[in-house]
Amino acid sequence: MPVGPGGGHERRRTGPAGPYAALGRERDDEHPVDLALERLAPLRELRARIRDAARRLAEALGERREPWLEVEALLNDYRVAREEACFDLGFEHGLAAGRAQALRRTASPQDREALALADRIRDEALLAGLPAAAVVTALLKAAWALVLGLADQPTPTGRRNP
Repeated sequence: MPVGPGGGHERRRTGPAGPYAALGRERDDEHPVDLALERLAPLRELRARIRDAARRLAEALGERREPWLEVEALLNDYRVAREEACFDLGFEHGLAAGRAQALRRTASPQDREALALADRIRDEALLAGLPAAAVVTALLKAAWALVLGLADQPTPTGRRNP
């Protein structure tokens, strides 16, 4: 694992930079998202307990600290990658929800069933974990099938689509 200029391990990025990475500045000690989270959910006491437990473990290991340092570095890499992924996923969900809310403003009250379906489709599309182009392709194929008359087939409830 690469060692950074400060002696710490540097996490290897596995994909393109997402919204989380775009918020950071390389010279900052703490990421802006981490600072905002600290204001929302202070975890100082828990972090202090973790540091104390880590110190006691290091003392118990004595001169054999290398395994602990390796585990600690890997746990940190995992935490950072997970935090970035959670932020990016939340960002994408929020963006999709915002777009849906904007589109709702143009919908009539009679469109409630269609809007509920649109919400379910949006959620499934986000949870699929596919690239945006693949999701759009799948949606277009489904829409095309409906346009070609497959919608004239009875639904599971026996209704026919107009």
